[in-house]
Amino acid sequence: MTAKQRDRLEGRVRDLVQSGEAVIETERGVVLSRFGVPGERVVVSLDDKPGKVRRGRILSVLEAAAERVEPSCPYVVRCGGCPFMHLSLEAQRAHKQRFLREALQRVGAPADLEVRFTGGDRPLGYRRRARLSFRVAGRARELGYRRERSRDIVDVARCAVLEPVLDQALSELRERLLPLLAGEGELSLARGRAGRAVLVLRSASAQEPGLYAACEALVRDGVLEGIALWVQGTSKPARFGAPEEWTEGPDGEPLEGTLGGFSQAQAEVNRALVQRVREQAQTQGAKVLELYAGHGNLTLALAEGAASYTAVEQDAGAVAALRKNLASRGLRAKVVEGDAGNVAGGAPAPDVLVLDPPRAGAPGVLSPFSGRKLKRVVYVSCDTATLARDVAPLLSAGFRITWAEAFDMFPQTADLESLLVLENER
Repeated sequence: MTAKQRDRLEGRVRDLVQSGEAVIETERGVVLSRFGVPGERVVVSLDDKPGKVRRGRILSVLEAAAERVEPSCPYVVRCGGCPFMHLSLEAQRAHKQRFLREALQRVGAPADLEVRFTGGDRPLGYRRRARLSFRVAGRARELGYRRERSRDIVDVARCAVLEPVLDQALSELRERLLPLLAGEGELSLARGRAGRAVLVLRSASAQEPGLYAACEALVRDGVLEGIALWVQGTSKPARFGAPEEWTEGPDGEPLEGTLGGFSQAQAEVNRALVQRVREQAQTQGAKVLELYAGHGNLTLALAEGAASYTAVEQDAGAVAALRKNLASRGLRAKVVEGDAGNVAGGAPAPDVLVLDPPRAGAPGVLSPFSGRKLKRVVYVSCDTATLARDVAPLLSAGFRITWAEAFDMFPQTADLESLLVLENER
């Protein structure tokens, strides 16, 4: 038997984990691989990369599960972006709902906790923002997404999960900008105020004058609404048109964002999320503290009618946009620019605490509130592990989970947006 043959194993897929990988039981132990479905019998080759976890690649499926479907994208096997595209939409959602339930149970939530689920009607063509990478080395020019667990770039011509206007913009960038780029960097695509694509391009490499001329032409020709170009040695970007991102606010009106900042990936599911937060937060007549407020996705839905409202955000650009968004709607709130952890530690106890932190969560931020007379915590999260970690001190201090819901903000991936509401029973 050759070494290559010894590294090929037959196994049974036991489960899926939130990395998007399948847990495969083989005669040589557990192997993690993408693109398996629980119950399937597969042949897997072992990865020779060192690590604590043994990983591999499924070579063939000997017994396929009923939940397996044909992926909608030709790049899915190489690209790191959509590890659930081989699963039916119903199966994807069932696993995501389970991810949230199990994460909460690990930190003491009751086994019979009801976890609700909300999904949208657009499993493809839904993403209203994307981050891509480019690299130019010799005659090779690549523009696309990072390969899973790698710095390698998977060169893509189209993207099945992007909104059509962004997918078309990607095609135009490949044709008109990629031939002029030098070195490597990142591109962030989003929508501008008029609905066309905007681009933020960042590179540590110097760029040739021809690139600047091409950016100007893309905006002048109406292909893109705006471009911000950050290159080596510049403290401010070169701007063409209006490159700020705009999304739809909770009131249906335009919501100003920032240059390459954060916003929720899908408009339809975000509307449902904001509506549920509004229902559950119960901010009418309450003193409210919101942490990680961003440019106001939740703030605008919650500030009206509150007895007092303080919104905390660290990013200066998001703070400026938040103030504009409040003013344009005649809403009042105290906007504090600063680190959420520092502000929260010294802030008076509110009636309601709302937070929507980044993927890293809010480590230690909730601990000071566990001993205060706080009525309600409303936590929006994009990572179930950090969510569970962060709320553990509140559960230990007597808070009770009154609402848990998973939102399918990212179909075809293992990611989900979660909403957790905790109430103080003391």
